[in-house]
Amino acid sequence: MTKLIPMLLLSLPLLLSSCSGQKVEKNTPVISKGDYNFTMYDSNNVKIAEGVFDIEKYEGEVISGKYNFTKVISEFEGYGNMRGGNFTGSINEKEKMLLVDTNPGQADRNVFFNLNIRKSPIEGTWYYTGFRKAAKYSRIKLTKK
Repeated sequence: MTKLIPMLLLSLPLLLSSCSGQKVEKNTPVISKGDYNFTMYDSNNVKIAEGVFDIEKYEGEVISGKYNFTKVISEFEGYGNMRGGNFTGSINEKEKMLLVDTNPGQADRNVFFNLNIRKSPIEGTWYYTGFRKAAKYSRIKLTKK
C-alpha cells in the first residue's frame, strides 16, 4: 500500500494537466426567437427589398415564424411566390448554418435563405429555384431588432 501512494501522487499531475487543454463547448442557441430586419440584394449587390423576419418558434433544430416585406425596391424573380407569410427552417448548430424555406408546402418555384449564424449581422445567400430552373444565389442580411 505504501508503494501505491507515491505512484498515485506522481500520476495525479499528469492526469490533471492532460485535461486542462480541452474545450467544453456550450450548447447555447446561435440564433434566438424574435424580430430581425432583413435586406435582400440582387446579383450586383444592389438592395432590392427590406422586411421583418419574426422567429416565433425554436425547438431543437427547427424554427418557424412569419415574415413580411416593408419595402420592395425592385421586384425580383421569386417575389410573386414570397410576398410574405409563414416560413420554416432548420438549424445546423455544429456548422452554424440556418436554411429557411420562405414558402413551406410548395416545392416548385420557391425562395430559400442559406444563413451563416456565427455572428451578427447574420448574412448569407438567398436563391429562387424551381424544378426546371437553375438556382441563382444573391446576398441577404438579417439584423436583430
